[in-house]
Amino acid sequence: MKPSQLIHDVRVEVEKPFKEKLEQTRKLLRLFARNEDSCVACSFGKDSIVVTFLALEVNPKIKVCFGDTGIEFPETVKLVRTLRDFWNLDLSVLKPQTTFWKINDKIKSEKLRLDDGRKHSDICCYHLKEKPFKLWAKSLGIKRTITGITATESRHRMFVACKKGSEYYSFRDGFWKVHPILYWTEQEVWDYIKDNHLPINEAYEKYGLDRIGCMWCMSHQGWREQIARINPRVYTYMVNRYFPQKVLEVEEQSKP
Repeated sequence: MKPSQLIHDVRVEVEKPFKEKLEQTRKLLRLFARNEDSCVACSFGKDSIVVTFLALEVNPKIKVCFGDTGIEFPETVKLVRTLRDFWNLDLSVLKPQTTFWKINDKIKSEKLRLDDGRKHSDICCYHLKEKPFKLWAKSLGIKRTITGITATESRHRMFVACKKGSEYYSFRDGFWKVHPILYWTEQEVWDYIKDNHLPINEAYEKYGLDRIGCMWCMSHQGWREQIARINPRVYTYMVNRYFPQKVLEVEEQSKP
């Protein structure tokens, strides 16, 4: 999102000098990253790579977790292995008890809306990401989770930033949520990566992506174009599996 599209209170924070924001980031990490019950939730995209790097400066032994949903980009999995060894991470790879396909088959059978994620995204993310994390966090007594969320990523995250700020206690989840780079811009993230020679997930350039998540995610409006570009065969399979009626409509329209 552009600064002009942000809520006033969020825009004020985003437009502060980067040096000031970086100091605030480090201050938050000094408060929350030093404890044994803290962790970094790292997706190995650009934002969480920056947060992990900064957290390691404060606490080289901090726990790091990666949610392997089973439909990660190969480039992401490669980077996970590389940084686990290169940064000597105390890394836990969390895997769900089900699959992307089983979850969405069930969503379809219950006649919830699949397209663009307006009805089902919370269900899919919960089973593939949130539930494995909560089980892991509970088993280790994690009370503070640090992420690379930024307010400019989406309207939803902008509103969360406005309402809750960069650190807050989630009574529903039972732990603190800390977003050290919440008010960084995308360009500031890229500049920090360049200035500090941090590794970049190769999927960004290879697939022309702005954000990296699950390869076959249907929880955003541009998912059709993205998946069709990344893997046309998988896109055709998904459309036939979940939206056969739309395939029939296209076929009917194409008839002479």
